[in-house]
Amino acid sequence: MLRPALPAVLCLCCLLLALPARAALDDQQRALQQLQVQACRAVGSLLLLRGEGFQEQHAAQLEKDLASLDRALAAAPEGVLLRQGEKTLVARIREGAAYGPREEDLPWRYPQQLSRALRDFLNLVERQVPPPPPGQPLPLWQLPVRVEYLSLQYLARAYLGGLEIAREQPRDYLGQDESVLVPLIDRRIALLVAQSANPAGLKKLENRWEYLSQALRDLNSKSSALVSASGRPWAPIIVDRHARALSESLMRLSAE
Repeated sequence: MLRPALPAVLCLCCLLLALPARAALDDQQRALQQLQVQACRAVGSLLLLRGEGFQEQHAAQLEKDLASLDRALAAAPEGVLLRQGEKTLVARIREGAAYGPREEDLPWRYPQQLSRALRDFLNLVERQVPPPPPGQPLPLWQLPVRVEYLSLQYLARAYLGGLEIAREQPRDYLGQDESVLVPLIDRRIALLVAQSANPAGLKKLENRWEYLSQALRDLNSKSSALVSASGRPWAPIIVDRHARALSESLMRLSAE
């Protein structure tokens, strides 16, 4: 009596095996993702701390982000250069928090030094990230850092006048500005929705990105004028909040 059911069972198994599998995020990928995201967030929190008058809430957020960066480093692959890079970056962040609250209290070379420390650290991490296969979209787990890095560029324009990016690396996100990163994130989120079994469940994520992308497109990074492309006032606190929420959603989805 069981024999007639056997071909049906085998057919079902074949169909299940043929479905495209969504690879789970492994421990190394998660660590590399967290290192990059938390490094960007820590620098962003420093900019908010200084730009918003050393408010207690921003000081607390900076400490929280630095602790998260430390935890991510503890979970990362062993590497002397990686640990030294993180030590240098944290020292630069602490230095920035120690200067007085006025703009003139900040040494004129400090923004360049902070940018360099961040770029050097992110480059060390990025060397361990495998490139996507030719013709394949950016893996979802690599998308959150692009959101955070672009948000950080916005905060730097608002508070420091700009963040030095690696123009000599135009193929890497470290050398890209809103003209490249906004369309890239646009396409990847559209693909995420198109491939989802429940597109309606991603509506909040889509709406958040639509709102955030409007601000990021306004960055005007190629201009030496420290104003947005539209002339509207900068909104760094709102951009930071939406970027964090969006990258949290993307990290959660990439881990499923």
